[in-house]
Amino acid sequence: MLELMVVMVLLAMVTAFAMPGLRSSFFADQLKATARKLVGLIAETAQEAIRSQSEQLLHFDLERKLIWTSSAKPDKGRAPDAVWDTTPVWEADAALLAQRLAIPDSVRVVDITSVAGGKRSMGTTVIRFSTKGYVDKTLIHLRDDEGRDLTLILSPFLAVTRVVDSYVEIDDEKARY
Repeated sequence: MLELMVVMVLLAMVTAFAMPGLRSSFFADQLKATARKLVGLIAETAQEAIRSQSEQLLHFDLERKLIWTSSAKPDKGRAPDAVWDTTPVWEADAALLAQRLAIPDSVRVVDITSVAGGKRSMGTTVIRFSTKGYVDKTLIHLRDDEGRDLTLILSPFLAVTRVVDSYVEIDDEKARY
């Protein structure tokens, strides 16, 4: 019984010393946390496109470090030639606040590269999700203050977003499936 108690005390001590390190590596790494949140927002946007059977847009404001979603459907009160509004609709629409992501100060989106749209590193850009949840092959490059890079690779036909721990170009071997 005494041996069992000693082993349990030792396990408790090892766990007590290991937990702060594990917690800081999971929760304090803003680059990886931002990547996880962005992967979740990408998956939600693709699922919403399938569910609503309408194109969904994932907007990036690279200067203000904001990301939000919207539908590509025109509003009923708008002119028929207006397909969508690229202004930040979420500022006025409380329902879209849950679908908004603010990038922390220590992380930035370096650029967004798409097969169809090229490379954008300034201003605003949009990633389109079709009614089937498909998206053009797109790379989202994130960088933190320490200079570490992450690349999110959106697959055109798979509901998968891969994360690579480096800056990957669109024609790089790591970007292929």
